[in-house]
Amino acid sequence: MTTKLEPLDIVSLAMECESLDDLTPVLEQAAASQDPWVINAGILAIGHAARRFKSFPLAMKQSLWSRVHDFPDHASNLRGTCLTAQDDIDHFKAKGI
Repeated sequence: MTTKLEPLDIVSLAMECESLDDLTPVLEQAAASQDPWVINAGILAIGHAARRFKSFPLAMKQSLWSRVHDFPDHASNLRGTCLTAQDDIDHFKAKGI
């Protein structure tokens, strides 16, 4: 049985995990979600990874960013989250790996 992925759990893991390897499986699950708030949390987690590790999983960034268009009712909020995460990537000079 798979437990439901909660947005707060994604962000908490991004803030507490030991490495990107710990975060990537959760981001993969988030990228496949049909819940826009899970997508939002995955995008936030990319920003947290950029801050903490000065790197982020590039494939997961691309997957999560591409999902914004799947949720037209939430696209404005999701685009804002993408911009915030991108600001973190740029500010911390994080590298996509």
